[in-house]
Amino acid sequence: MKTTEPVSARVSRHSASFHGAITLVLAAAILLMVNYVGFKYYKHIDLSAAQLYSLSPKTKDILSKLDSPVTVTTLISPQYEDQIDNLLEEYQQFAGKNLIIEKIDPAYDIARTAALQKRLHFQATDFIIIFEYKDHSHFIKQEDLFETDPMTGQVASFKGEQQFTSAIEGLVEGKASKVYFTEGHAEHSIQDRGDQGYGALGATLKEDNIETENLNLAATGAVPDDADALVIAGPLTAFSLIEVQALQKYLANHGKLLVLIDPYVNSGLDDLLKTYGLKFDDDLVLYRSGNVVTSGGSIVTVPLALIYEGGFSTSHPITAKFAQSHVQLQIIGARSITLIPNNPGQPNPKVQFLLQTDADAWGWVNKTPANTDDFSSYQDRTFNKATDIPGPVTISAVYDDSPVADPNAKTTVPGTRVIAIGTSKFLENDIVMAKGEADTLGANFFNNCLDWLVKKNATLDIAPKVPQDYGVNLSPMSGRTLAWVCEFFIPLAALALGIFTWFSRRK
Repeated sequence: MKTTEPVSARVSRHSASFHGAITLVLAAAILLMVNYVGFKYYKHIDLSAAQLYSLSPKTKDILSKLDSPVTVTTLISPQYEDQIDNLLEEYQQFAGKNLIIEKIDPAYDIARTAALQKRLHFQATDFIIIFEYKDHSHFIKQEDLFETDPMTGQVASFKGEQQFTSAIEGLVEGKASKVYFTEGHAEHSIQDRGDQGYGALGATLKEDNIETENLNLAATGAVPDDADALVIAGPLTAFSLIEVQALQKYLANHGKLLVLIDPYVNSGLDDLLKTYGLKFDDDLVLYRSGNVVTSGGSIVTVPLALIYEGGFSTSHPITAKFAQSHVQLQIIGARSITLIPNNPGQPNPKVQFLLQTDADAWGWVNKTPANTDDFSSYQDRTFNKATDIPGPVTISAVYDDSPVADPNAKTTVPGTRVIAIGTSKFLENDIVMAKGEADTLGANFFNNCLDWLVKKNATLDIAPKVPQDYGVNLSPMSGRTLAWVCEFFIPLAALALGIFTWFSRRK
């Protein structure tokens, strides 16, 4: 017999369905409203101990003054992608439409990478971040964003904001860093594409947004005001008194100098450099070890400065990356450099070595200048403790004065900086353009030197971010208990609750 459902039951069921639908619509509307309000009106709070997601007042001030968009293109490795992307998102949140981010994976976006290379003229051998503003561009290498702990190999600090803000400010200012190369003393020319020229280096400097120009101090009598740094690359004749005085004035006014002098060359700069705790020794660095043998198996002496492991300063940004990478730098025909102490027995805190040999090398002091290309003239020579300089010997050193206040910029700027290198030949085109890693390492060292000398002043007060690692130390018993709870008890509890709910509905 067919039964008819009471009208009140049907009305009640339809009413419940209608109210259910209304409830779902209202819930969806509320959810959309909450999301819209949260997207339009929110408070950004950085709860990380190192303030990894907060921009400094200096950065915000620079971003607020942008009058045209800055385009940031990243070609970076997956290992550091999240950290770099998160920081760039902070920049974009504050700058809004004035900062555009484009991500390119060079392994998959081959066509886009090639087009970018062709337009901006860079080598796709490094992971880089490219900043473009109007008709200017600036490249930042991914490796320059991180400082690594040499003991653990872990990231010790992240310098992304320093580098990014420096790049943006440099682009907004509308000019590249300006580096002058002296001429008139048979120095290496930055325009020379021959074997002994520095033309290959000049091409790499353009990628770093560095302009180069020749400077004849004898003609000008002064270093131009727009010089961010000055390079003296392998002079063969001495600088005159007028030229030395011009250099003195430049350095006294917080100048930046990179000087490369080969063995047995009298540059006329000895007294000037001693003022800054640096002295080029009158010697030739020789190396004698079982690692250097003839075809007959005998040990020979060669004019080699071999830099590896502890030979790279771990405390200076120019060489810290090399120390962590376990690479070797081989320099043929170099002279040593002595670090002059403040007082007898007390080291100068403003002076430190950058490159240093091991104990198997020494400085051969010879009153008659030797031919550094004639290996046979000293292949049997050994260390003479009565006249020679014992190893390890320093091949490159740096003087770094304290930062000073700049009343015009209302910030601190680097003081006088001098880098001394006891050779210039390792940067010649025939070596730099070679394909081996040991050959390109010298060019990387030179570029690091210039990058450090011309570093933008505005970011000195932006501190690197130090990652904070948080963890819970559990005893073996606690670890096993936690594993059992997560892997068995919680899933079993969920299963039991599901079975209980099913039986309850059956009733």
